[in-house]
This record gives sequence, C-alpha cells and structure tokens, in this order.
Amino acid sequence: MFLKVTLNFKKILYFLIIFLLFTFLSLPATTLAAGPMGVQFGAPIDGTTKQLYLTDAVADQLAKSGAGWVRLNFIVSPYGSDNSEFYSVYDGIVNRLRSRGLQIVGLMSNESWPGSQQDWVANNNEKRGGDGYNTYIDKYGYAFARMAKHWEGKIKYWEIWNEPNAYSQDPNQNPDSPGGSFIYPSNFAAMLTHAHSQVHYYNKIDVQIISGGIFGHDISGFAPGPAGADYLSDTYNMGINQTGKFAWAKATYGTYPLDAIGQHIYINQWPSNSVLDTTAFLNYINYYQDVIKKWEGVFSNKKIWITEFGWATNNMSESQQASNLEKAFKIIKGKGVVDSALWFKLEEDPKAGLYFGLYRADGTQKPSYSKFKTANTYEGKKSNGTTVTKISSYFKNKGGLKAFGSPYDNGGSVYAHTWDFGYVQDFKGGEFGPLAIFDTGYRVQLGFWSEYLQNNNHNKLRFPTSDEFSSGLGVRQNFQGGYMTWNPITGVNVTVY
Repeated sequence: MFLKVTLNFKKILYFLIIFLLFTFLSLPATTLAAGPMGVQFGAPIDGTTKQLYLTDAVADQLAKSGAGWVRLNFIVSPYGSDNSEFYSVYDGIVNRLRSRGLQIVGLMSNESWPGSQQDWVANNNEKRGGDGYNTYIDKYGYAFARMAKHWEGKIKYWEIWNEPNAYSQDPNQNPDSPGGSFIYPSNFAAMLTHAHSQVHYYNKIDVQIISGGIFGHDISGFAPGPAGADYLSDTYNMGINQTGKFAWAKATYGTYPLDAIGQHIYINQWPSNSVLDTTAFLNYINYYQDVIKKWEGVFSNKKIWITEFGWATNNMSESQQASNLEKAFKIIKGKGVVDSALWFKLEEDPKAGLYFGLYRADGTQKPSYSKFKTANTYEGKKSNGTTVTKISSYFKNKGGLKAFGSPYDNGGSVYAHTWDFGYVQDFKGGEFGPLAIFDTGYRVQLGFWSEYLQNNNHNKLRFPTSDEFSSGLGVRQNFQGGYMTWNPITGVNVTVY
C-alpha cells in the first residue's frame, strides 16, 4: 500500500509540473531569435583579478544577437584548481546564459588546468619517443570529467583544447617550448583519449567531445597544411598507428575518441587580401571532411564545429567585415557536415588588439551585427529564406529562445521543412524541448512528443489543432485525426477518429 501511494504521488506531482509548464507557455514572452550557430564573448572572467566580464548585460547582448550557442572558456588559473569557488562563479555564468535559452559549448583550454607548455608536451612521440601521455594530461582529464559531471544537463558539448597546432616558434627549433597553445599530435591523441574515455566509458556522462578547434590560416597560402587538416590527420595517425591511444578507444568501446571535429578559419585577414575567397573557405571545410572520411570511413556521420572564425576591422573596413561574414555563413549553411559555427567575437577589445567584434568598443553596432542576426534567424524560416508565419509567430509569442531553444536537424532539416501534412520545425535546448512547432500554429512537446513519434501515431493523428489544455485529472491535446490525453492514473492515451 505504501508503494502504491508513493507511485501515485509521483504521478500527481508530474501532472502538476506538466500543468504549470503548459500554463506558463500560454503567456506571451520576450522574443529572442535563436539559431544553430553562435558567437563568443571572450574571457568570462579576468584570469588574475577574478573580475567578472560575462555579466547579465553581456548575456542579454548575446541572446539578442540571434545566436543560439555561446562558447565558454573555463579559466581555472585564478582559483588554483576546480575548487568550490570556481564552481560557484561558473555556476552563475552558466545559469546566466542558460536562463536566456543560450546553449553552451564548454572549452577546456590550456587555461582550464594549471601547467606549462613543457608539462603539456612531455613524453611526446614526435621528439621524445613516448606515447603522448603525461602527468598534466592525466590530471587535466580527471578535472574535465569533474566539470562535465557538474554541468551535466546544462552543457552538452565540450571542446578539448584550443588551437593545439598554434605555435610562435618552430617546434623543430624549440621542441619543448614552441609557444602558443601548441601540443604535439601524439599528446593531443592521448588527451582526447583520456578525456573521452573518462566521460563516455568510465563515468557515463551524457556529453559530446569536440576535438579542440584546430587553427586554420593562409599565412603560407591556401592548402591542407595551413588549414590545419594535416595536423588533424597526424593526430589520427599517431593515435592509431604509433601510440595506440585511438586504437585502444576503438577496440574498447567502438569509436575513436572524438565525437566531432573542431575547426578555426582565419583567412583573408590582411588589408591587401581582405575580400573573402569563398572557394578557399569552402575548401578549408572540405579538407577536414576529407580527413574524417580517410580515418573514420566514407560513411562517417561525424560533424565539424567551426568554433572560431571572423575578420578584424583594424585590417579592413567594417563593410568588408560584414560582407565576409555574410558570404561565410552562406557557405556554412550549405555544408551539411558543419553542425555549428561560432563567430569570433561579440565585442571588439582594443586593449587586447582584437577588433573582430560585432559591436565597437563604444557599444555601438557594426554593419556586421545586422548581417549576423539575419544569418542566424532560423525560427520559422524555410531553406530558401521565406517564412512559415505560424511557426515564426508561435516561437516569438509563446516563449522564444528560453522556452524552445534553437532549431536543429532532427532528420528533416534545421529549417522549417515539409513532413507529410505540412511544415514543421524541430527545436531543442530550451526549457521544454526537444519539441516541434507545426504550421497549424501549435507545438507537440514533452511526453506527448515521444508518444506522437511511436506506433505510427504521427500518421494517424496528423498535425496538432491545439496546444495541451487541462482535461479532467490531466491534460489533452487535439489533432487533425484524433487526440491525446494524459492523467496520473493511466498515463498517455491516443484516440484516433
């Protein structure tokens, strides 16, 4: 009897939660655009003074920009380790972004765990004949697992390292301290394997790992080497054929230890060559895709995340920056292998010599801001740019980015697309997703959504003609071909006319 009462109490509590959720969504809410692409602000805190830079005002700017994603660098240096103060500060930042519906790509950079470059590159295979694994990587991987677990459910994607191929001196001349964030491919393979196995194999944490954004440039011309594709291929080769780290992961749990590939593209940066070479930009993506096919197989579905790209206005006009942005996003949208792309960055920072921002230092918007917002407005949009009014209006009037999150590709398209009886668009990352909004002007979400996709119910019920509404002890939703109900006694039921 006690067990039965407890079970019914839980069901009733679930019903109350559902009731409150659909009641909340029936109220108008502030509209914020949302898209599968993103932007980054820069350092969220000062690495020495602990001063907070990613404030509520900045979070508002990020949300209003049209971005659905924000890349967040976890800087541990002022705290010494991932201690309670570190988690408290970053809890505030994470919650600040998530409360606005923004999804987060967490960055575990060289600033995320104390150490020097000599520590990172110790025991490398290329110069020292080792297997790439070292004490720094060991501690880094365990710290990453702790952070991933702490923010599980709030941060799904994590980028491991930042620009592992970027150095200031030739490693052949200075093998132990070449500068930058450089780490040898053998070290990178070991780092990815350790981080990936910690979250997927040992601790079963629900996250996805992006191999740190590899630096692509055109300093020595347009080719796979400057693009960073050769470094990526070297990492696979080291991990599979030299040190065995990738081979171990594949043999142990069936996959190489990276769920997606990170890429940075910085080409046509100089005044004499500032007009984006669209062919080269497309080729840089293709170079990475070729590496994926070479090592993962031609049928691999692994995606690319362009976690940094942009152009600085100290090297070109603001109008040229805007033009390059517009052209780049057009290419990115046409490449199905690219899951997301994040512009660098929201605001320019003259003190750091960074003029990539969509905002000027005085807080005014550059021409690139409106281009970015237009390029990242996906809600209610078809792939040809036209709008499905009822989907767009529903998104704007019933909760926006916070409630629904960002459009995503659930098998049809990231855009509003046809699905048997009309247009539909899929969303995730908000408080009430994953869900779909239909051209009938209603959504299907939560428990009804999973049941709607089962047992051919979609074809029987067709599209919704109402949202959920209270009915008896539970809720009901009407469809063109029937209705669905839920109550705490019988659960979800489907009735077809």
